[in-house]
Order: sequence, then structure tokens, then C-alpha cells
Amino acid sequence: MRKQILAASAASLSVFMSSQSLAGGNLDTFNFIGIEVAPSISLVEVVPIRWDPRCSTINYTLDTVNPNAGTENEISLEDTRAELQTSLDQWNQIPTSFIEMNITEVRTLNNGLRSFDFINELTFETADDFTALASSPSTSLQQDTEFLVGDDIDGDGDSDVFDPEVAGRNTCFDFDDDGDIEFPAGFYLAGTILDNDVQFGQSVLWSTVTGSDGAADIQAVATHEFGHSHGLAHTAINQISKTDGSGSTMFPFIDIGDGLAEEQTRSLHEDDIAWSSFNYQEGSQESGIGALQAGDRAFNQDYAVISGEVTRGGAPVIGASVFAETFDQRERMVSAVSGAAVVLEFPDGSLNLAPPELGVLDGEYEIPLLRGGYRLGLQALDGTPVSGDRVSIVGNLGVLYGQQNFANEFISTGSQESSNEDEPGRSRYIPALPERPFTDVDFVVNEDVALSSYVDQDFIGTGQVIGQSDVVYATRFSNEEVLAQLEAGAILTTATISTFAFDAAQVPMFKSAKLVSGHLTADGTIANLNPYFAFRQTFGGFVGDSNDDTPFYFDGARGLSGRLMNELRRDPTLDLFVVVEAENDFVTGASGLPPLVGVDVDGPFGNSFLSLNGGNLEVSNTLNFGIQLRFTPAE
Repeated sequence: MRKQILAASAASLSVFMSSQSLAGGNLDTFNFIGIEVAPSISLVEVVPIRWDPRCSTINYTLDTVNPNAGTENEISLEDTRAELQTSLDQWNQIPTSFIEMNITEVRTLNNGLRSFDFINELTFETADDFTALASSPSTSLQQDTEFLVGDDIDGDGDSDVFDPEVAGRNTCFDFDDDGDIEFPAGFYLAGTILDNDVQFGQSVLWSTVTGSDGAADIQAVATHEFGHSHGLAHTAINQISKTDGSGSTMFPFIDIGDGLAEEQTRSLHEDDIAWSSFNYQEGSQESGIGALQAGDRAFNQDYAVISGEVTRGGAPVIGASVFAETFDQRERMVSAVSGAAVVLEFPDGSLNLAPPELGVLDGEYEIPLLRGGYRLGLQALDGTPVSGDRVSIVGNLGVLYGQQNFANEFISTGSQESSNEDEPGRSRYIPALPERPFTDVDFVVNEDVALSSYVDQDFIGTGQVIGQSDVVYATRFSNEEVLAQLEAGAILTTATISTFAFDAAQVPMFKSAKLVSGHLTADGTIANLNPYFAFRQTFGGFVGDSNDDTPFYFDGARGLSGRLMNELRRDPTLDLFVVVEAENDFVTGASGLPPLVGVDVDGPFGNSFLSLNGGNLEVSNTLNFGIQLRFTPAE
């Protein structure tokens, strides 16, 4: 075996405490294809990881180290096994996915740390420097490989490959009854998972009940990790709808201070179900695990696969998040990551970025959707709500190439989908019909310019508003800077507000948000406010995207821009403001804290205003609010 044949990849769940071909929804790894592009410099493909169908019935061994061992909160082995199997069954019970994962053995492993040994381990024993809640490292192939009978892949002196004709079966199992798993001889693709171990932090306080004070729920965390176990990556869906703040189980953060968030993470969202089904399609085989059995549903009868490409300035974009929400905008359903890439291997074995014209192969995406009608949007993996480096290698490459610096937008019809859109929030109807593949649903990244009084978001909200009533935030955009954009032919298309709900299961709901004009007075207050545009949903107020820049698109943006230009010309003292008013009777969760707006505490100051308890909007000398106006430049 070549030295590059195997690679260990890890996916971990981070904790937010309130008291990784097409990337799709897959973790990925490298395929050393050996194609030289210069002397001793070779191309390396990025490929998804997943179990081979012959080995997608995965048997796990539970180690006999109990959670919270040696404390009054120690959890029994019996209860631990039940909690973990319940989490595994969330994935096993998907009718359109043939993945099957079960705990088949409990024994003392005594290895201290996980290792590549063809034993799929579940353990609550971790190294002292282990800082995540949990991790699900897999060892996968990094070359297309023919496994031959007698191959010792893990180097322990024991054969890891058997002859299917001798065994009378062509699926993975403990052929020689020595406690580890052997693979049937045959051909395996790069990215094939060979071994998966799930580690739960030894220093973490664990619980079998959601919402336990200071404790992490085993079942919620395990359900997430077992998604990684069969190859799923993190997702950017952290808020399902305007009324449901919970996200996909595979979102990379969990709020262990919010019992409702933990409860919802225990169960799978459609994004989780769709990607498990796409990777392990029921009905894709005439016999074996992929053949339809009682209770199964054929993937290609329930799902359509929508595909297209993301480009910017004629060049492909990798690492962008394409998301689908129901056309009525009620629920965000599935997200995918765009693009395929290669990197360079140097003589010393190091991997490096290739020039983008070589490294970025395409900006293509596929997204599996249940039968129905959707609208598709595009979001940068720029850190809010998640960065590309927390999703996949392809996602990280998108960050490293500097491609994740664009605003949210929806795909428009025909020529309206361009780099110069004056209504980036306008969307076209995308039908998902399993019998009618829908291809060439292509995004062109809209180029725009942002006006902002802040540089980097330092904090989520400010303590100044806690316990106060009638809280109003505002940001000023000067006559001079707005007029400069409009007179150059730019169109004001969007306002964005950095919004956040402290409790992960809640949505950041505000009373109102408006674009207004007004005058800055000598004493640092705002006078003569005149509304231009109010951002509202039919059920009142406006709903933000948690831990994200919420975009609000102006209808009739071209006409609005013309009107604004005329008024700003007539009165050079007139400025524009985005004003956000918080709810007094806000909906909250465990924290009791209100929805918040992102802030920057570095100067210069003078363009952000705050009103508390019905007072004037007064200039802040310590805060800049995360509010922007965005313009599409003239063609």
C-alpha cells in the first residue's frame, strides 16, 4: 500500500454555551491521483467520503468507560448504550436512506485513545487536551484501491481482507472472529470510509435529560456525531423558519444551555434526511442493502436532484452555500456547497493551494429536494452563521481563495440573474419533480457595494439594553456617501442587519425595521424622521436570521433610488437611517434575554444611535451597530 492510501479526518461539535467532485453535504478528503503538473508537483483531488455499500451496515463497539465516571452523576453503561442507539436509530429509520448503524458489542478497549484498527469505537475516554464536546474521526482511502485477499491495511500483522467466495458473503464483517472488521476483496473508491470512531469528551458533564443545568445531552450530541460517522458535513442551516429558531442537526454548534435546542437536535431536520438519502439511496440496488425492503421508499421516487453552477465574473465559485426554502418562504429545507477542486502536492509531501485557474475546477452544485416548489438562495460561508473551514475542505478552499465575500441573494429568471441585479431578493419558482430532472439552475454572484459604519462585529448585542424597554437602534448613512452612490448610477437594493437570538431554539423577532430619512441635530440626536420603507412580515414585525446579516430587499429599488436621489439633492442636510425597534414582550428561551443586534466597539464612532425607555435616539460614542446599506453599481 502506498503511504497516501489512508487519511484520518475528524469532525467535531463545538459548544455555544449561554450560562468537510461536488461537495454537497459531505465531508471530504484527498485523492492522490499522481498527475504531475510540474516536476515533482502533482494534482490531488478533493473527494467526498462515505461508506461503500458493501460496508454500510456499520457495527460499533461501545467502550466500558461510563460518562461522568467516578462522580455522583455517573451514567450507567446500560443507559449510555440506550441513548447512543436511539441516536443511531434516527439515521437508521430514514425510509429513503439505507445506512444502518448499530451497537453490536460492549467491551473494554483499554486503548486510551481512538485508533485506526478496524474497530468502530464509541468511547467516553479522551485525551487531556481534548476540548470539543465530541468528535467523529474517520479513516478513509486516499486512492482508488483494489483490496486483495490477505492485505494487512492497518499494519497489525493480521489480514483485513477476505475472499467473498470463501466467506459466502460480500459485505464487511468479522471474518476471522478476532474482534475487528474485515473487508471483502474488491475495488474501492478514494474517499471510502474504513474506520470510524466517535469520542465524547471525558471532561464534559453529560446528561440523559435535555436542559440539565451545565450538562450536555448525550442523545443530541450523538445524533450530530453519527451524521459525521456516515460522511455528512456541517451545514449552514441554523434557523429553519421565521417561527422556528432550531436548525439542522448537522449545524456545527449546539447550545447546551437551551433544553429546547437540545431536544430539537435529537431529531433530524430535512437537510439531514436529504443528504443521508442522497448518499445512501434506497432502491439503488436490485439486491443487498440498497434494495427496497419493507418500510423503505425509493429515493428517486421521493426526491429530485436540482443542479447548477455558481459563477462570479465568469469564473467558478467554490465553497458557497446554495440553500433551498419552500417557495412560500415558510421553511428552509436543504443546503449544498458549490464546487470541485484540486490542490498541489509538493516533493516534501505538503499540500498547497493551486492557482485558482488550476485549483478551482468548477462551481457546480447538486441539491436533493423532496417533491414540491422551492426558491433557491446563495449565501457566503463567511463565518455568519458558519465559516467554510467548519464545513468541508471545499468550503475552506472557498475561504482561502477569497471567494466568500458576497451578500445573500436568490436566483432570478433568465437575464435577470446577473452580476448587476437591482432586485437580488427576487426569486424564480423551482419545481422539484423526481421524474423531471432540473439542471442548469445557475447563480451569477451579484456585485454590490456596502455602506457601513462598522468594520468587524465584536459582540452580539450590548448590555446597555438588558432590562430596558422601548429599545431602538439606528445607523446613519450620510447624505454625501449615499448621494455619491446614487449619482454614480448605483441602485439601493438591500439593507442588512446583524441579528441574533441568545437562545438557539428561538428566532430574533423585532417590532419593526425601517429605512427613514432625518436630520442630525447639534446635540447628537435625530429629528424629523420620515419613513421610506418598512420591513415587515404578514404576521407583524420583522424576523432576523440568528447570528447572521439579515437581508431586507427593497421592492421597486430602482424607483426608490431615484426618489431618494432627488430628495437628498434638494436637502444636503438630510441623511438616511436604518432604524430597528425591539419588542418589549419578546419571546425568549432559557436565558431570558432579548433578541440582539451585532455591535462593533472599535471607532470611529458617531453614526450609531440608541434609544432606551422611550428617550431620544442619541449618538453612541462606544458602539457601532451591525447595519448596512447595499448598492448595485451601474453597469
